[in-house]
Amino acid sequence: MLWLKQRQLSSKDPAVRRKAMQEFCDAPDSRTLNILRTALGDDDAEVRRLAVTALARLDDEARLEPLLGALRDRDPEVQKVAIGGLKRFNTEDRVIAALVPLIRHGDVGVRGRAAQVLELLGWRAANRDDEIWFWVCKNQFQRAASYGVAALPALECVLNSSPYNLRVGAVEAIGSIDDQRAMRPLLSALRARDPAVCVAAVEVVSRLGGPQVIEGMIGLLLHNEPAVRIAATEALGRMGAVAGVEPLRPLLRDAAWDVRRAATEALGRLKDTKSVEAMTHNLSDKDTDVREATAIALGSLRDRRAIGPLVRALKDSTSGVRRIAAAALSQIDEAWSSSAETAEAVVELKSGLQDKDPDVRYLISRLLASLGQGSVGAPGLPTMPTDDKLSVSSPEKRRKLAISLFISALGDPDRDLRHAAAEALGRLGDVRAQSALARIMADSDTGVRLAAEAALKSLSPARATA
Repeated sequence: MLWLKQRQLSSKDPAVRRKAMQEFCDAPDSRTLNILRTALGDDDAEVRRLAVTALARLDDEARLEPLLGALRDRDPEVQKVAIGGLKRFNTEDRVIAALVPLIRHGDVGVRGRAAQVLELLGWRAANRDDEIWFWVCKNQFQRAASYGVAALPALECVLNSSPYNLRVGAVEAIGSIDDQRAMRPLLSALRARDPAVCVAAVEVVSRLGGPQVIEGMIGLLLHNEPAVRIAATEALGRMGAVAGVEPLRPLLRDAAWDVRRAATEALGRLKDTKSVEAMTHNLSDKDTDVREATAIALGSLRDRRAIGPLVRALKDSTSGVRRIAAAALSQIDEAWSSSAETAEAVVELKSGLQDKDPDVRYLISRLLASLGQGSVGAPGLPTMPTDDKLSVSSPEKRRKLAISLFISALGDPDRDLRHAAAEALGRLGDVRAQSALARIMADSDTGVRLAAEAALKSLSPARATA
């Protein structure tokens, strides 16, 4: 039946030729050697691959020459099968000589298979470059990078012809090479198609710094993948890149919540007071993390324009936002509760007492009570202690009013407000708060107790005011 298979291999239909060659693979026979050698010139890569597979399975030393020839095939899959077929020729120097150049092959699979068989055959690199390529083939990128700038060609080859996870490893290895020439492939990696490679490059180059890096980061702020925009945004913040401020501002309105959060944090770090108004809109963001990040950033900017929006944020449905907003207000002005900005916000808050949602009405009434505005709409809530003789015309009198406010808030039903009040009293450093803080050392909430304990430790008679 050999003549029939030969006839099938002459068919113009690749599918017929493949079927015939598969039968040779299933039943290797030395008599087919010449047929298999001829098939190595077939136009169809799958036919050639099957021919090499059949050759590799033959128990005939004559298969060596065609297998060596198949190493030069134009298809990587054919080459990989040929490499595997040569692993039993451990006494042939020609095999090692033919395999060594393949550790520099453009295909990651060919490189890896060649290194694997060379190691199996007992090969040892004879020079530095061969050692570098061997470790790269074994995906030991950091070990290759230990050779310094000499490893760049091999690592760049990985960046150009490997799966994304290997390219990420190559980026990290290149970043460990202390040579300015390593910057070029890293900047190129910022433009990689795969988001994971871009993010890895951002992490590496942001540690190196420089105008080129900042320019590359700014370009990534328009990337279509949120993960890349986030990485670039966070990097610009860490680097203190003032040049990135203006391009970052539009990201406060990004469609992805985590990009909005990252942009808020970065602009806070960069002390961009021009973003205050835009940031305050994000105190109403639908995502809790964005609202919390916004409150933190506004506190760090210490801009009085944020007082009103932060006061309104004290009625947020999430306790974490309320606590952070209270802390941010104290950062901006310890006497924020008696400020003109707060007074304006209170007027707006009072209109919320007519809200259809009973939970909203309750939160607002409780907040107004803690601000010394009575307990409208919420009978039984504690009211703010007042002093008819107290004017808010001087800083000292405003300080006294703030202390009274926070002492009153220590009895609030909301544990987050109690926690924030204890922290604020610790920062104010007035010993008149000691007795109130001592009482909440028995609070049911561990966080409140710890905040009270820390506040008490920070107080000293020397800081008391008359």
